[in-house]
Amino acid sequence: MRPIARLGTELLVAGAGQVVIGLAGLVAGILLADSAARAIVPFAVAVVALAAVSALTSRWLRAAEPAQADPGARVEPTAQTVRRTCVALALAAVAVAVAAVIGGGLAAVLGGVVAGVGAVDLGNRAWVRARERRTGLALYRELGPSPFSSGRRPLYTRPRKDITLAT
Repeated sequence: MRPIARLGTELLVAGAGQVVIGLAGLVAGILLADSAARAIVPFAVAVVALAAVSALTSRWLRAAEPAQADPGARVEPTAQTVRRTCVALALAAVAVAVAAVIGGGLAAVLGGVVAGVGAVDLGNRAWVRARERRTGLALYRELGPSPFSSGRRPLYTRPRKDITLAT
């Protein structure tokens, strides 16, 4: 079994990072476009479109019945999870920066794409936290072979001692 990482941590860092990168694309778009509307409207359309697509493609996560993690499974330390997730975010940041160099409208659209995906990651994190409180089981995700591995990796649970069960 590959090492596992807290799913909530991955989703928080990825979601917050993507929203920040997306907003940076919007700001670049507003600063570089002829008018603010030429950046805000495409940004909003991209956010809504990609949030819808991302919500559909991540429904497997909310429907999954994770297996019990092997008691000997190595759990990635939180700091390492944050660093690994930030490495994956660097690609989005570079893409938005390159788009800003090309043109403000493109930066706004790409920023909207990234922000839409990030918003769904934050929504999925809220779902994970609610599930963990309800079940008393922490959710983990298996690490991929690289920081750019797909989010659709096996899920596992472990008992959680730092929460109280919802009644």
